[in-house]
Amino acid sequence: MTQYQGRNIDLKDRINKHLSKLTGEERDFYSSMTQSDFIGLKTVLADINNVLTFQATISAANWLCIFFRLDLKSTSDILDTVDQTKPNTGGFDIFINAPYKIIAEVKCIAPINNGGKFGAAQWNSILDDLYKLKNGKGRLVDTTQHYKFLFLLNLGERTDQAILQLLKISKGTSDNELRLNRIKSKNIFHW
Repeated sequence: MTQYQGRNIDLKDRINKHLSKLTGEERDFYSSMTQSDFIGLKTVLADINNVLTFQATISAANWLCIFFRLDLKSTSDILDTVDQTKPNTGGFDIFINAPYKIIAEVKCIAPINNGGKFGAAQWNSILDDLYKLKNGKGRLVDTTQHYKFLFLLNLGERTDQAILQLLKISKGTSDNELRLNRIKSKNIFHW
């Protein structure tokens, strides 16, 4: 089998630099890794998103508790609930029923290519969550009495640019219901 060098060299360099940074050891990790090693690394790295999302959700819950001036007992109960919720569980990332009705979604995404734009899948995910905040999901289908929040990672100017790009008015010429709902979602939330 032919070994392609263009992309392979770039991937090798990126993996070696990152693993060297993590381990403090300068060596060629890439060349000694088997396909099984790469699959194992991929499995571990998949949990990175869960770690980041958990940390962001705890931060968002703390922010909500401070913003709404919740007492220590309510704050503790809310943080315990966030801690006990497994990743990718149905429902909202944060659901508070008392003393205020609050729902929140947390997106742990960064604009693509270290730039100021969200990718198409990220756009869809954000707009789908906005739609669900407005119209409900899972067992909660009436969200009219809830305060609604969408939390995004704050990467400064990059995030600001990506949000502005996302909110640009779209012609919405599609007759696809899902796409129409996403377009409507842009217009109902304030940033």
